[in-house]
Amino acid sequence: MADDVAPCTASAYLDPSYWDERFGKEEHYEWFKDFSHFRHLLVPLLSPSLSVLEVGCGNSRLGEELLREGVAGGITCIDLSPVAVQRMRDRLAEQGTSGVDVVVADMLDLPFESESFDLVIEKGTMDVLFVDSGDPWNPNPTTVDNVMKMLEGIHKVLKPGGIFVSVTFGQVWETPTV
Repeated sequence: MADDVAPCTASAYLDPSYWDERFGKEEHYEWFKDFSHFRHLLVPLLSPSLSVLEVGCGNSRLGEELLREGVAGGITCIDLSPVAVQRMRDRLAEQGTSGVDVVVADMLDLPFESESFDLVIEKGTMDVLFVDSGDPWNPNPTTVDNVMKMLEGIHKVLKPGGIFVSVTFGQVWETPTV
């Protein structure tokens, strides 16, 4: 990633103005690789009738990839940044792509009715909540509250039997050999 979009500190990821500035400069970026790297995990979950919510879409092309895979029940992509949302809307319009609705919304306060989506996907979005978490064994109470708000909101908008997919950062821990 170019130096002109990287934050000075990890906590800058929590500042909505950081995202507006970044998405104003950046055309496209995929957190944790693009769809081709985890397609084999998602395709078995997909069907034409699915309604999908992507939380924290930024300038990702995941919504378009899901359309190409045949998802036709409605794809909604949300982001906190009005800049990202407008740029994505413009990109979709330029391509003549329909079937993806892009909405300004906060992952901590989802503006959808209960049981609206069959599948909710987030790719690196929840990780933003952990940038100021403190000790991983005793996280900051604000971090815990925000993660719970996000998960409760996702649970609310999922239909019965719905699926939540979280693509997240993690460390591979190996047991040292002695």
